[in-house]
Amino acid sequence: MTACHGVFKFDEFERTTMRGHITEKTLCDGYYDLTERAKIDLDFLVLTVAAAIICALGFKMNSAPVIVGAMVISPLLYPVICAGAATYQADWSAFIRAIRTFAVGFFAAIAAAVVVGLFYATAFRSEIIDRLSESIGNYVLVAFFSGLAGTYAFFSPKIHEAVAGIAISVALIPPVVMLGIGLGLGIAKQSTNLVYVSGTIVLGNVIGIYLGSIVMVAALHRISRDEAS
Repeated sequence: MTACHGVFKFDEFERTTMRGHITEKTLCDGYYDLTERAKIDLDFLVLTVAAAIICALGFKMNSAPVIVGAMVISPLLYPVICAGAATYQADWSAFIRAIRTFAVGFFAAIAAAVVVGLFYATAFRSEIIDRLSESIGNYVLVAFFSGLAGTYAFFSPKIHEAVAGIAISVALIPPVVMLGIGLGLGIAKQSTNLVYVSGTIVLGNVIGIYLGSIVMVAALHRISRDEAS
């Protein structure tokens, strides 16, 4: 049981917010679903490792469609959004679980990418450099608005399917994979630049999503309170 039931209170007459399709009940249900998706299980691990390998091979093939496919199946977005929602609700047990889940997924993806990076140490081409061409500020800005949109999608039953598109826009798995590839290439070629740049992008993305999630959850609660008054 999460802290959700201590935060959201509703009766048989659901008070509606934001165009009438987000109620206090859907907020509660959305939070519960989010905490479930942010747990470590076989589904999470299989999808994370598969996404990392697919993404790494996409870099090797210099194929943007393959990389986009990896973004769609990657579940790393869930624990970051969950951590933001749990922070607003002061649900620290859910926050710790979300952080632990992300850490496990992060290191699993890194390990898979390191193996690919070692195996194809000389085979990566321009797609990696292209992914690093933007400044870190742009990544943080995109991640922040993706965090807003992703959080809203979880609490809106009408657009829940939009989460896949949001996962593409935030591009969380590619920089994680680049970090792993950089470690593999660094071991093979004593190169650390890719590790530093991709690690910075990962940190910026996570911070952006986390802050965006907190802001959106706060906005949804505020609107809910205004409607109830």
